[in-house]
Amino acid sequence: MATKVLIVDDELINVRLIEEILEYEKEFQYRSVGNGKDALALLDEYSPDIIILDIMMPVMNGYEVCREIKKDTRHSLAKVLMVSGKAMIEERLKGYEAGADDYITKPFVDDELLAKLKVFSKLKKTEEIDALKTTILQLFSHETKTPLNGILLGSQLILDTPSISEKVAEYAKLIKISGERIHDLVRKILLLSSLRNNGVLYPESRSVRQYLRDFSQQVNALPDTKCMTRIDCKADFDLEIDWKLFQAALNAVVENAVKYSPNNATVLLTASTDDQLATINVIDSGPGIALECQEKIFDEFYSPQIEHHGQGTALSLAIAKEIMCLHQGSLDVNSVPGEGAEFRFSFPLSTAGE
Repeated sequence: MATKVLIVDDELINVRLIEEILEYEKEFQYRSVGNGKDALALLDEYSPDIIILDIMMPVMNGYEVCREIKKDTRHSLAKVLMVSGKAMIEERLKGYEAGADDYITKPFVDDELLAKLKVFSKLKKTEEIDALKTTILQLFSHETKTPLNGILLGSQLILDTPSISEKVAEYAKLIKISGERIHDLVRKILLLSSLRNNGVLYPESRSVRQYLRDFSQQVNALPDTKCMTRIDCKADFDLEIDWKLFQAALNAVVENAVKYSPNNATVLLTASTDDQLATINVIDSGPGIALECQEKIFDEFYSPQIEHHGQGTALSLAIAKEIMCLHQGSLDVNSVPGEGAEFRFSFPLSTAGE
């Protein structure tokens, strides 16, 4: 499907120049209007992907038009490329404050304009896909809540009924276990959606060494755990982060490491600092992750048949990644198939205490 471009300029010569640039580009289709009021009136009918918007126009200037476009949730993802005959930094800043995505000066350089339009076309489609993913996740979690509660309650009532047969009890238990898995999935979806839409941090300063010791003791005390965790934190330092959220991220990675490590193996937790970052690492001895899968495993919709990526892992790792993004940090993995995996939480040094 062609990318829709809306040209908004009161000078016909500028409109014709842009149209001539786009005329032979099959990936674009375009329409033109001569003022901002007409542009806003056309939005619902045409639904442009990119708007090339002149600043100095009658009726409404480009800044006013841009603000109105970005206020409308139906068109806020449209990319606005502002156009001016001046190259003053104040004008550019005013455009960005109005919500513009980029800026180009007249006279146009054909290749530059086309390059910007192609980048915006790809970016708009990516953002639309991300928005659709979020909508699907929210819809799924909302629509499954009520029937799921009925399944869990019904299965428990069956299990609590005296004198039921062994077979019925077995089926009811399977139903309840499956319901609990779906309930956990819904909980994760809601958490991921919340983090992306209105994630808020409540940071406090804590000793990393002491935190990892406490965390390791809690994991090792769990019944039927197949692996033990061990910490290696030679240098102690403080970190000011949202520890409650970080625990959710660390839990996700450690659960994954334990799940795919051999019985009686050790999952190593390390921490260190350098000139730029404070890092916390989780190192396992599982089957490892193929190079082409190492970035994709943090996508909640990515679920290939690989050994290190089982049920529930996709969402858990996506949540962990999102928590680190909120901290302006990162979560990466380094792995060689057959040699385990190392997950690395990295925080900017500005969040590390002395």
